[in-house]
Amino acid sequence: MDLGKTILLTLILGLIILFSIIPTCFSAKNKSDKALQNLTPNVPQEPWMQSTIPEGGSIYSILEKSGIPLPEIARFSYQFGNYIDVTTLQPGDTLRVIFDPDSQKITKAMFTQEPTIRHHFKTESDTLRYEKELLPVSLQTRIINGELNNTLDSTLLALGLHPYEKQQINNGLEGDINFQTDARNGDKFSILIEERIFEGKRMPRAKILYVSYEGSRTGFHELFRYEEEEGAVVNGLYNKEGKARSTSGVGYPLGYIHVSSTFGRWVNPISGRWEFHTGYDYRASYGTPVYSVANGVVTVSSYNGGWGNEIRIKHPSGMVTQYAHLSTLGVRTGHAVKKGQVIGRIGSTGYSTGPHLHFGLMQGGQWISPANLRMVGAEKLSSAQMEKFKLMQDKIRQQLEQAPA
Repeated sequence: MDLGKTILLTLILGLIILFSIIPTCFSAKNKSDKALQNLTPNVPQEPWMQSTIPEGGSIYSILEKSGIPLPEIARFSYQFGNYIDVTTLQPGDTLRVIFDPDSQKITKAMFTQEPTIRHHFKTESDTLRYEKELLPVSLQTRIINGELNNTLDSTLLALGLHPYEKQQINNGLEGDINFQTDARNGDKFSILIEERIFEGKRMPRAKILYVSYEGSRTGFHELFRYEEEEGAVVNGLYNKEGKARSTSGVGYPLGYIHVSSTFGRWVNPISGRWEFHTGYDYRASYGTPVYSVANGVVTVSSYNGGWGNEIRIKHPSGMVTQYAHLSTLGVRTGHAVKKGQVIGRIGSTGYSTGPHLHFGLMQGGQWISPANLRMVGAEKLSSAQMEKFKLMQDKIRQQLEQAPA
């Protein structure tokens, strides 16, 4: 009996001790959790608004859908174009912005066209500060050998080339080869491409470094890539003598092309209202030479209101090209001009927010998109460029020997 009482008393005493300890443990745990919370900063999620550019969309249209005021859309979009060539925008590109309702400004933005490049923007006062973030990629070169089967377009696409890559090859070869009359199934070609690899995947828009084509009726042709700074209009495929291979007789109005505003509906950066933009705006520094894009006759060379100093040239095709906001006029009305001739210099005259070239294209008295005027780079490299080009050819030939097929 004494043993049973002893066991019972022991159990009761144990339960009393247990229940007295539990609240203390919970209290200690709560204090510990609160301490951890105090050590961990409470970082608020920034209110990013994300939009994806649809087919036929623009920076203007997607920002308008976000409810941002038009004057701020105009400011941001116009300055955005100083850093991003807007002709490169494609459906699927994404824009994330943070809009501050108090200041009525876009304070931050991030634009992404492909996984490896992120464009960051931050508003400081009324200007954008820009940084480009490049994620690590690896480069690889390889040779693609093939035989013509039906058309060159279909043959290249069947080999897995991106449409952009295919078009570069087509543009390069068409000046030497008449594919309608001389190309034959079984003609052989070789292509050396430089690809970017990101997270094990091949990125589109590889560089075409070399192309050769040989057929019984076409003969043998070789093209090599010439390259200066990124985006320069002279970058492209040339034959061994430094001549551009293209049938187009139309050049660019500037030595370096960066389109800051395209043709069509836009929010005017001065008025802050929706208007129709009748041409392309090209970013350029004050005083940069402006070239006639083709042979023609000058029909206008004068100051013209909002256009400022303006030149218009009528070409044999009947089209008229326009060059506006110039600082100086280098030709007079009635002068015959040649493709590539300097006709004036970049300025900011007339209805303008800063130095740039407004380039317009008119057909039948109506403004049409300059995209309808196919433009190509230099027809022939200069003697200084040829020195660099010879070194590039030597390097490409070495790559041809080392690259895997």
